[in-house]
Amino acid sequence: MTGRPWVFTNLRDIASGYRGIILDLFGTVHDGLNPLDGAIEALRTLQRDGIAVCLLSNSPRRREDVAARLAQMGFAPELYGGLVTSGELAFEALSNDADRNLGRRFFHIGPSELSGLFYGSGRERAEAVDQADFLLCTGAGGNQALEDAERVLWDAQARGLVMVCANPDRAVMIGKTRIDCAGKTAAHYERLGGTVLYYGKPLLPAYDRALSVLGLARDHVLAIGDGLETDIVGARRAGIEVALVLTGIHHDQLVNPMTGHVLWDRLPRLCSGHEHLPDFVMPAFTWERRGQS
Repeated sequence: MTGRPWVFTNLRDIASGYRGIILDLFGTVHDGLNPLDGAIEALRTLQRDGIAVCLLSNSPRRREDVAARLAQMGFAPELYGGLVTSGELAFEALSNDADRNLGRRFFHIGPSELSGLFYGSGRERAEAVDQADFLLCTGAGGNQALEDAERVLWDAQARGLVMVCANPDRAVMIGKTRIDCAGKTAAHYERLGGTVLYYGKPLLPAYDRALSVLGLARDHVLAIGDGLETDIVGARRAGIEVALVLTGIHHDQLVNPMTGHVLWDRLPRLCSGHEHLPDFVMPAFTWERRGQS
């Protein structure tokens, strides 16, 4: 698609044209804390209509951990047919690493609760960067002071360590708070001259895995997400039609905070700096329109 995206106000208008949905999580169906309004209802309706759903998330966690958190939020496993996470893709790649020769020991960059991502992969955590064979990045530095995090990256780059980035997102909204993600740290490491291996969206293998889970050809599938750099670019590169929702990372740029109305005139400018445009735009992942204009 080369022109402006088509605008629809809800999922009902377009869902019947597809047999499957590849669905983002953060900013699309939940805000990191609670389900977004109408998301569970929309999933139930898709299930009722026989439209398969594969969740595709750039969460740097294993699939079962994300599924457990979703269940706590009210997203029962029967509401979706599959779940693919960037953390799971990274774990699988490092568990079956026959040709990259990254080494056995990694230094973790990110929140401490994510340091166990590679548990069971045959890799082990190093306590210092000078003891590591490669870096694992799951976030933006964790509890490290900014100057300490910068020193770690410079030291790693000087030693030629490859960084494994388990979440290509640069930022995500948790409730009303914008949180930097591993993708931001990885991009900075590349600017320092480091090498990064990314797992997740917008890379093609993430979409190939989701299509395999659905068992559908790409022209029968719609992707839905809130991020232009990952969800939209990734789906379009994979040859999959895609809808942008405005409940996540771009919400403050495109939604009037006083009225809740979508500022449609801002959309072309926001999209103009990106490689691909969405095919559709929806205020939210809802089946019916929810009072926005």
